[in-house]
Amino acid sequence: MKHIHSTGARAVITLAAGLCLAVAARAQISPTQPPPLLRQPPSSEAVCSIHTSCADLAPAMIQSAASTSPLESNLRYLTDSIGGRVTGSPAADRAVGWAVEALRRAGVDEVHTEKFQIPAGWSEGHTRFDILSPEPFPVRLVSIAWSSPTPEGGITADVVDAGDGDAAGFAKAGAAAKGAIVLVHSKLLVTWDDLGQEYSVMAGIAQRASDTGAVALLWMSSRPNLLLYRHTVAGAGQIDQLPQAVLAREDAERMARFLAAAQKVRVHFDMPNHITGPVQSENVIAEIRGREKPDEFVLLGAHLDSWDLGTGALDNGCNAALVIDAARVIRATGVPPRRSIRFALFTGEEQGMLGSWAYARAHRAELDRMIAAIVFDGGNGAVTGFWLGGRKDILPAVQEALAPAAALGVKDFTFDIETGTDELDFLLEGVPTLVAYQEPSNYILNYHASSDTFDKVDIPELKRHVAIAAIAAYALADRGQRIGPRFSRAEVELTLKENHLDQNAGLKWSQWQNGQRGRQP
Repeated sequence: MKHIHSTGARAVITLAAGLCLAVAARAQISPTQPPPLLRQPPSSEAVCSIHTSCADLAPAMIQSAASTSPLESNLRYLTDSIGGRVTGSPAADRAVGWAVEALRRAGVDEVHTEKFQIPAGWSEGHTRFDILSPEPFPVRLVSIAWSSPTPEGGITADVVDAGDGDAAGFAKAGAAAKGAIVLVHSKLLVTWDDLGQEYSVMAGIAQRASDTGAVALLWMSSRPNLLLYRHTVAGAGQIDQLPQAVLAREDAERMARFLAAAQKVRVHFDMPNHITGPVQSENVIAEIRGREKPDEFVLLGAHLDSWDLGTGALDNGCNAALVIDAARVIRATGVPPRRSIRFALFTGEEQGMLGSWAYARAHRAELDRMIAAIVFDGGNGAVTGFWLGGRKDILPAVQEALAPAAALGVKDFTFDIETGTDELDFLLEGVPTLVAYQEPSNYILNYHASSDTFDKVDIPELKRHVAIAAIAAYALADRGQRIGPRFSRAEVELTLKENHLDQNAGLKWSQWQNGQRGRQP
């Protein structure tokens, strides 16, 4: 997930009473055991008449989510056994196969995959960084994702400090930046807004480094304690032309101290990344068919891909497992909603929401019948509400529909627009969107990092989120009237401009203007 959103109030609401239900002991599985899935067909203990409302079914859905389920063992298999799932990699393909089978066992009516192509495949080679002067010391670093490699044999050059990487920093570096490796500083990452700011400046800094003739760009890690992570800079699955890497914060600061003391820092940098031509990826799409209007649908989604330094537990394995378990919980009610619910696990999110963009394009002809897109992509922190994508018109209907989730703490609805996850292209197509707003918890520190592993996930909290997701999807699909219309292109553009997103780097405004993304004129 790339958290770049519009400015707006995001009140933190104290959670109501939590689930007072027992949670089953964690299952132990062998690493060689097949993917752990629901072994029995979903029960129908909560079967009611077709007139049963979501409010009537909510207690049963909460109970089902909180009690014994395959959620934890599914997540553990996805993270511990499959691991990091970079789009286009064998691990990502393996995760797709696992998800298809998991959704089948959850009891959906139908599940399939939809292929799309990304511009290039990428993986990191054996990166080396040697300090030649003034004093050798070890430097820990990783390549920026989708960064170009260094030339064969690597680069031997001086390091030049460009401060924060803004115009003033490069002006101070001056002509020395040409032919040099540029070091850019960072602030410690603490909040969602810090993360948005980190992403918003990266493309501009990379462009300045290229314009000054730098031969490579080094980013100081925004995390402490030698923690490393991956980001992308170019986006849309394109390869960055300038070799770029993230350096451990402490190593970068040590290098900067030498430079501040007017001591020349000369290094050898070898980063032989592996680049391929276009590669194929797949989204996983499942459906529970509606009982009255099956051609209309609500989509509940998360992304299945991740970076590979950790195992993608918080971003976004926990929410991929959530989507699967929400399908199980809804099926277990025995009462299909009026409209269909589609369950989507997108790939290519980390490269610029490529999978959800491909889905929106492929299904454009039926988006008039799409009620809403609900997306979870904020880790495991408490869900306190939803961002409504600038749609003030849908607030009363959403509040009414999601009233059964209020006891789980879902009370905070804002008009913020999230441009860094898989609801973006549905929003640009005029479809109402809901993105789960989650407290940061431990997400920020571990974001895209080597520390993003299974042990960071709070399973009881995740089960609460499963209940929220199931209730939200069911409520919107079962409501008598739609929560709001599909916006025209003019209405979408007005909403974007009202939220100042015509200047937001995460939105890629030029793609909207030229019709490459979003509702067609």
